[in-house]
Formats: sequence, structure tokens, C-alpha cells
Amino acid sequence: MPTIAQLQGSDPKEGLGAFPAEWRLGYVVDHQPDTIKTIFDALPADKQKLMQIADPSNLAELLHNSQIIMDRYDEQQSQLKCAWCWHCSSHESAAMWKLYADSGVAIQTTLRRIASALPTDSCFEAARIQYANRESGQIDSFDPEAPGIRDVLARAHLFKNNDYEFEKEVRLVTDVETPGCGRIIKNVSANHLIAQIVFSPWTELDEFEALQQQCQVLCPDAIITRSPLIKSLDNERTLRSMDNFFGSSRPIET
Repeated sequence: MPTIAQLQGSDPKEGLGAFPAEWRLGYVVDHQPDTIKTIFDALPADKQKLMQIADPSNLAELLHNSQIIMDRYDEQQSQLKCAWCWHCSSHESAAMWKLYADSGVAIQTTLRRIASALPTDSCFEAARIQYANRESGQIDSFDPEAPGIRDVLARAHLFKNNDYEFEKEVRLVTDVETPGCGRIIKNVSANHLIAQIVFSPWTELDEFEALQQQCQVLCPDAIITRSPLIKSLDNERTLRSMDNFFGSSRPIET
């Protein structure tokens, strides 16, 4: 499982704060005061001094200082959190196939299955990604006072720009074991985890059938099929049988 910082390698906006710094700082001060103190103590001495003598009536200065603290907080969290990313939808997405599994497979599961497949010493937070505009003041901007947002507004890894909304992402988030390093979860039961394996719609029929046999041995309880996005398996098998029949019935010419 990659860290949030590692995910930033393919998406520079990954893990960026979705709300103004002062909103997020207020929440973290209330719930993680020790974390804020640690971040402040790690700042260069000159920055600490400037913050300590800041004029409480100078709004611009206060906002600037809030941004400095929360930028450090977001950077710290990106090294301390790992994310396991899933797509949650009632129908298939051609865009998701093209972007992430052009020649691969989709693994289908449920939260109940994931919980039963993981070792008992693994603890995850499951949450849907919230999509909106990071620019405040817009009609589609994130609303820090919206129901259910208050308790997660400081968790930047649970928010994305609305141009990613087609991903319909659900994340399972856990802590790293070593800061800055992804996490390996061992002893996961594939048969408990996987309800269905769906091969890419661009997988050739013969290749799919060969892989289906191999996968069924590893996950005997899973449904293994190919995406019907382009072709129907039944129709393609019928056409192949007809080709084989008529091909074998042709007279031999000399």
C-alpha cells in the first residue's frame, strides 16, 4: 500500500488541503494539540519568533501563519498515512478500464470481505472520497460546514478535485509502519477477499479462458468473467464454435 506522498508522484494535487488553513488548523488544535506543538517546535527559530510576536488583529498575518503550520501538517500526514484505493459504482466505467486496467483485471469485493480477509492486527479507516472545487468561494467549492465534513476536514487524503469524480473512489487508510514507506499487509486470504475477478474487455477469448482456469485454482469461490463492455462472451464462443464447425466441414481440394 503506497503512502499519500507516493501517490503524489502521479497526482501533484494528491493530499492537498481542501479547505482554508484556518479552518483545518482550528480542528487540529482542538483534537491534536500535541501534533501542532511538535510542528511548531520543528520550525526554524526565526519563523517561531515571528509567529510568537504576530499581531492578533492582523488577519493577513494570522492566515499566513496558519498556512505555514498546515502545510507542514499535510506534508507530515502524507508520510504517515497509506491508502488502498477502490472504485465503487453500480456499473462499469470505460474510463477506469482505459486508465488503470487496459490489459488487466478488476477485483470486486465488499467491506465485509475485506475485513474477513485481512489479519486481525490490521486497522483501517474506510471512507468515500469527497469531490468538489478546492478554490473557495465557488458554487462547487468544498463546504467546511456541510454534514459529515467537520470531523474529516483536516484529512486532506479524503478530498479530491471534482475533475476526478468519475473515479468514485473509496479509500481504506492506515498508518505506516515506517514514516515515508509504504506498507505491506501479509497473510491476506485471496479467496476471502475476492468475490469476482473481471478481465479487461480487450482480453482475447482464448487468453481469457486460459487465465480463467489458472485463477479459479487460486480463488475457487470467486466468479471469474470478462467485462461485457465490448463483446459478449456467449456470442463470441458461439461464433468460434460456428467457425470451427464450418471450417472442419469444408471439402479438401487437391
